[in-house]
Amino acid sequence: MPELPEVESTVRYLQERVTGLTIVDANIHWPRSVATHTPKKFTASVSGLVIERVFRRGKFIVIASKSPKPSYIFVHLRMSGSLDVVSQRNPVGAHDRAILELSNGKSIRFNDTRKFGRIYLCQDPASIVGRLGVEPLSSDFTPERLHLETLRRSTRIKTFLLDQRVIAGLGNIYVDECLWKAQIHPLTPAEKLSLDSCSRLHAAIVETLNEAISLSGTDFGDGVVDGGMYQPLVYAQDGKECRRCNTVIKKTVVGQRGTHFCPKCQPKPRKSKRKSRPIG
Repeated sequence: MPELPEVESTVRYLQERVTGLTIVDANIHWPRSVATHTPKKFTASVSGLVIERVFRRGKFIVIASKSPKPSYIFVHLRMSGSLDVVSQRNPVGAHDRAILELSNGKSIRFNDTRKFGRIYLCQDPASIVGRLGVEPLSSDFTPERLHLETLRRSTRIKTFLLDQRVIAGLGNIYVDECLWKAQIHPLTPAEKLSLDSCSRLHAAIVETLNEAISLSGTDFGDGVVDGGMYQPLVYAQDGKECRRCNTVIKKTVVGQRGTHFCPKCQPKPRKSKRKSRPIG
């Protein structure tokens, strides 16, 4: 599934090609791709919108318009979705689920092999992303804030980092990468992390995401991002040697997600001993 770096790379691609253009028509080839409207109503609502801005919120791509009225098109790529800008003369692909025709003769095409991706249209962004947590590359995301959030939760740190209500945009690949860089075991209870550990984790998150964005994300796994050059150091590297200590990388399951870690660099947390209670 595309995560923050892949979504950000897509946003930057769109910004260069569609900002300032007008949506003149829409064609919905898979009605369920649009989550908020019927195809007919969606087409009528987006036709005439001027694309003022394209940005990212969490894993959502947002196409924003202020003219003729404030409107926001949210796209979540899910497992296999992608957006491309091509000539309107190009033949419609077998997996092109939705097409936005633009005023310059080009079109934005939403291609989604598995049909899990969704498009939302609204006037109030909070109705779609109001519950998302802090953006990990924003100034609001600090080691202190991360530590405060961990103190409130006893869940495993891997599960904690995947919760979009806490930090928006992280997914399975980059959480494994960040925990490895910070040398924190994925089963560590979030509330047990010290401020020092959270500082290491914060630095790992920021560093990893920025590096991945600079490389256009990764095409690892499902290969949903063409040309992504980020190569994971620990994710899906089970059976290979750790890049840091040469110990063999292991794989486990945390919260039903395949999880990769180094047994030496990321020592498993010790179980706290229960104190015996006096009788009587």
